[in-house]
Amino acid sequence: MNEKTKIPVFFFCCILFSQCLFAQTPVRESLFTDVYTIDSEKEGELDLCIDNISFLNNTETGGDIQKGYTLPGFRINPRLTYYPASMIKMEAGVSLLKYWGADKYPNYAYRDIPEWKASGYQLGFHLLPFFRAQIQPVPQLNIVLGHIYGGANHGLIEPLYNPELNLTADPEMGAQIIHNSRVAHFDAWVNWETFTFKNEANNEVVTAGAATCFHITNPQSFFYLGVPIQAVVTHHGGEIDSIDGVASLANGAAGLQFGFNFDNSAFKYLRLSLMGAGYKNFYSEEPLLFKQGWAAYSNLNIRIWNLDLKMNIWRSGNFINLFGNPIFGNVSTSKENWNFPRIVVLNPGIKYEQEFGNGFHLGANFECHFTPEFTMYDGVNPIKTEKYSGWTTGVFLRINPSIVLKK
Repeated sequence: MNEKTKIPVFFFCCILFSQCLFAQTPVRESLFTDVYTIDSEKEGELDLCIDNISFLNNTETGGDIQKGYTLPGFRINPRLTYYPASMIKMEAGVSLLKYWGADKYPNYAYRDIPEWKASGYQLGFHLLPFFRAQIQPVPQLNIVLGHIYGGANHGLIEPLYNPELNLTADPEMGAQIIHNSRVAHFDAWVNWETFTFKNEANNEVVTAGAATCFHITNPQSFFYLGVPIQAVVTHHGGEIDSIDGVASLANGAAGLQFGFNFDNSAFKYLRLSLMGAGYKNFYSEEPLLFKQGWAAYSNLNIRIWNLDLKMNIWRSGNFINLFGNPIFGNVSTSKENWNFPRIVVLNPGIKYEQEFGNGFHLGANFECHFTPEFTMYDGVNPIKTEKYSGWTTGVFLRINPSIVLKK
């Protein structure tokens, strides 16, 4: 090969490499996740999106770690979506949450099932305005202000984010940057949960997080190897008058993820994650049970047809999870000052999800958790507990059609 032909070949190889490096990994809608990319061909289009998920979810427990309860209801988020340019999307609407049998709701930010603390309340629904402004300067990068792509979209492991919050928590509001390419998926966000006015006797509550996975091999290849790193920090505080109980707490996790993708309509993939996790109390004016803690987490996930089979194994010490499922924490949410310094949790489960055309998903799940013998403390005295177990089951229907109003 002569010098004249070497130069074009060199540049051609560089182009191929850059396309491989910066090509997006596929993004699809599921029962709890949304497609966050912007379709450049929709420039000038106005759509009506009616995003609804109806659910009946039941949790049964022994009561020492958390109390059992049932969630019957639906969420609906009707909104108008406008594409003023090929790389810009704007959405405006409302977010409504309804529990069957409830006719009024506490009027403040929801993270789980809220206690009745608020002086004011809303009738009929828990209702919030909804607005999102988004720009996609390049196909791999999205910048979002307003209502961000939160919840399951962050891809946090269950001990850091309880999937049930997709049904109960307020839509996340703040700012977000998402980068999705062949080499990595990166999601960084700020969720402003509570805003404080002057002379108001409550804290600002802000949560910041980052979830990334470095793809050592192509996520679509037969063998996949990746390095996930996740962190969530919540801060209660502020500088305006009447602030009480300042705190800054963090959860984090990192490790390895590997698996196999099968070109088979029945047996689709097998994935295994091995991660270490930690909890840290950076600052708190109010005494907490633990200053810092540790955990080891493994997750096996197998996809067969439309069934997901999972097995989580969790071992932790002095771990307080900020948004995770309470079964993975070392502090009881049902009995004050009760804690268990060391626990092991076995959490097998099965989930069914079927997509019926674009925007229609039916799902069901069943999972149980079992904690072998451990020692619990009621604040002072150790109490021997032989075992702790419980189960959760639910059925879900998501209807998310998008109707073109103007092209």
